[in-house]
Amino acid sequence: MNRRFGGRRAVVTGASRGIGRAIAVDLAGRGAAVACASRDHGLTAQTVAEIRDADGEAEAFDVDVRSEESIQALGDAVLGHFGRVDILVNNAADTGDNVFRGFWETTPDEWAGQIDLNLNTMYALMKGCAPSMRENGGGLIVNLGSMRDVAEGLSGTGNRITEDVRLGAAYPTSKVAIFAMSTLLAQELAEQGIVVVTMNPGGAATESFKHNARRFGWDPEWGTPVWMPAKTVGYLATCDDPMAHAATYVDAVAFAQEKELAPPT
Repeated sequence: MNRRFGGRRAVVTGASRGIGRAIAVDLAGRGAAVACASRDHGLTAQTVAEIRDADGEAEAFDVDVRSEESIQALGDAVLGHFGRVDILVNNAADTGDNVFRGFWETTPDEWAGQIDLNLNTMYALMKGCAPSMRENGGGLIVNLGSMRDVAEGLSGTGNRITEDVRLGAAYPTSKVAIFAMSTLLAQELAEQGIVVVTMNPGGAATESFKHNARRFGWDPEWGTPVWMPAKTVGYLATCDDPMAHAATYVDAVAFAQEKELAPPT
């Protein structure tokens, strides 16, 4: 445990599985008390149990990140339980089958739903948690994105993952917007000691990734371990100068390799 880090309070959305769960476990292992938030209470409870079994501190919080009222209730509940928020990891996102639907198949409501969940929810959670960080002299916000630009022209590559598989426009649009939002807000919030980072987790081998591998015939071995983004967040949270990473785009796989971060034992 990093005792200098102990006593911090972290909120991790989408903590029921995959990257979110790995991040929650890693932060707890470093001494943070973690609010594990998701809409799947049963799986979130498993994350909390894993943390507590390792003598860590965690609590499960139910949240529907599609609901403004639920997001507000989450913030109130976390502050009521932990008293403060030092770290926010915005991990929850729409990764369902609809992200592969193209223009002709995507309705305006479905488009708005993806943008709302992937982008606007992050902003709402930042608004809910940042005041506590400001009152306590600073904090860290990590927003999970992926791409930060798109290719121009009619090369035919578009948002293709493979020759036969292409993302719809809503998902990459939201991810590029996350980078723009995070970078601009980071420049403003740095004045209050709040570090905001965009992190690309890479093609992490999550449950969603494995589902798509089966669906589209990808090699599941192509995925990278979820510990890489988890350890990257842990490093950013505990390093000597987190502000050095403010308003940056961090590629978790490259970062973990560069810093020689080790997998959990």
